[in-house]
Amino acid sequence: MTILVIGPRELPKTDTVEVWCDAGSGGTGQRIMVSVKLLTLSGRDRGEGRAALYEYESYYCRE
Repeated sequence: MTILVIGPRELPKTDTVEVWCDAGSGGTGQRIMVSVKLLTLSGRDRGEGRAALYEYESYYCRE
């Protein structure tokens, strides 16, 4: 599942980074640690500012 998240424009050289994801539907979002390897710069990102919009490939599945 792909989730849009907000993170730093320049990703760290470490394995993980803290990003913010919106819960949607009026809920509050949350900060989570994710693998840098699972982030791809979104085509919707405008290329401005210190933060960027990423697509996060989540392999977590709720049943």
